[in-house]
Amino acid sequence: MKNLFSLLFMCFLSLAVLTSTAQEGKKGSKGKAKTDKTEKADKKDKAADKKEKADKKEKADKKDKAADKKEKSDKKEKVDKVDKKEKTDKKEKAVDKKEKTEKVDKKEKKSNDKDNTIKPAPKPNTKDDGKEADQSTRKKVAGGDKQIGKDEKGRTIFEGSRGGQYYINSNGNKTYLKADKKL
Repeated sequence: MKNLFSLLFMCFLSLAVLTSTAQEGKKGSKGKAKTDKTEKADKKDKAADKKEKADKKEKADKKDKAADKKEKSDKKEKVDKVDKKEKTDKKEKAVDKKEKTEKVDKKEKKSNDKDNTIKPAPKPNTKDDGKEADQSTRKKVAGGDKQIGKDEKGRTIFEGSRGGQYYINSNGNKTYLKADKKL
């Protein structure tokens, strides 16, 4: 039963397809003259449409170009304004820095004027600056070494386990005396 129904359905379908193609063939032979006229009219319409579209595109392009020019000029103006502002800000900052340094210089001058004392120039750093370390540093560095006296500069002289004589400098290091300066 199912087979018969499917066969009948296929026949009906093929018949429908054949009839529709036959009808299209008949319409084509009768309407050839009409289609030539309509094709010419369609071509003219298409050409006119193309011209209109081209004109619209040109107008739109011109508007876009004008808008772009305006935007560019606006951007340039903004950039110029920003540059001018930055330059003026930099100048103002430079002026502010100068004023601050001048104020600091004035304060230093005032403090120097109050002192009115001439301070000696600092001595260049040499190996022996003539200063001695404080008492606690001397005890740590010298350890169990024996004090044997003081030199002409007032530094405490120690004697090491092997007989060398030294003093403790301001950095906390042992500075050994030369043979001619020993006590």
